Amino acid sequence: MNNIKSFGEVLCALHNYCQKEKYKGYSLLDSHNSPIPFRMFGNKISFIINQISKRSPINIRPLIGVKKDINPKAYGLLLHAYSLLSQMDVISPQEAEKKAQYFFDWLTRNPSQGYSGHCWGYNYYWPKRDGSGVPAYTPSVVVTGFIARSMLVYYEVFKVDTIKKILKSSAQFVLNDIHLYKGHDGYCFSYTPVKRDKTVNASLLASEILAYCDYVNAEDKYQSYIENVIKFTFNNQNEDGSWYYSFHYDTGKPKKQIDFHQGYVLESILRLSQYTKIDCEKYHDKIQKGLAFYYNNQFDKEGFAYWRLPQKWPVDIHNQSQGIITFSSFRDYHENYLRFAKQITQWTIENMQGPRGNFYYQKWPLITNKISYLRWNQAWMMLALVLLLSATGRLKS
Repeated sequence: MNNIKSFGEVLCALHNYCQKEKYKGYSLLDSHNSPIPFRMFGNKISFIINQISKRSPINIRPLIGVKKDINPKAYGLLLHAYSLLSQMDVISPQEAEKKAQYFFDWLTRNPSQGYSGHCWGYNYYWPKRDGSGVPAYTPSVVVTGFIARSMLVYYEVFKVDTIKKILKSSAQFVLNDIHLYKGHDGYCFSYTPVKRDKTVNASLLASEILAYCDYVNAEDKYQSYIENVIKFTFNNQNEDGSWYYSFHYDTGKPKKQIDFHQGYVLESILRLSQYTKIDCEKYHDKIQKGLAFYYNNQFDKEGFAYWRLPQKWPVDIHNQSQGIITFSSFRDYHENYLRFAKQITQWTIENMQGPRGNFYYQKWPLITNKISYLRWNQAWMMLALVLLLSATGRLKS
């Protein structure tokens, strides 16, 4: 295990690495942070350059002038992790609290501008395959949802009352700026303000924002929205327990992508059941079926995840981290799940951790892509390790 004796020591090494990097880093899709005006060459070239930068095992970013930067979603994940670390004995609780406050203050001061409430997006222009593009800092319910989740954890640990207003503000972003599909099968929030879509995990994260707003403010204003999103989620679950990534807004044709988003969906459902008055017990069998599919079909029992079914390779660090998070979170649903979360962690450390404590991006049979992305690799693995340790009883009483 890379000569590191415990998961706690692995986490310390990762913390030290991120601290030395000053919590800045590269992102998968940040090629257009380059001073070279790739967009001037047209949409096709713009997209190709972005994909080359994403897929190359050689980091071309320094060659094209992309600098390490702050990713708001990474700061949300780190806020979540350090808030919980302040209740552990892995690093100094005082140091963890100081870090958490830094991330909280930065996020509070740096929301995306021009929207109905607090919201956040990625720190780069994102060219899409269809020729469109998403401007830097365009907010999404995914980025905002994970940050809202971290705000909730920060509130639970430190009782910061300003979070009540922040989450009320974020709820207004969801309700006023995000399109809402309403159908016989339920409700589905779109991913961003710029396009109508039906993306299952994104809609659930939008619902988490509403749920946390109600929870911290002791209200139940948004229960109907949340119930209808959950209804949509289960009405569109496949018979085998899986969920497709999204559905075309007009035709309903599914995008048959099955990967770490299965873990996202399951985790969101669990969190909504914990932080609302909605009784999810009637969906117990469907949740169990979804977990069983994730466990039996998306992972090798050695502890590595398949990339996208039916494709096995590459092993992606985000698939690994989400597996650790999901099976740790659902430890009470099956006796094997916490054990398997540890197995995934062990495999990941042995096969995807570098000598400086950081984690690599992807592993193929013959090569490993060792590019060290702050959000995709380090922040997700830090949160996964923290939640695993929390699940094994490392939180102080």
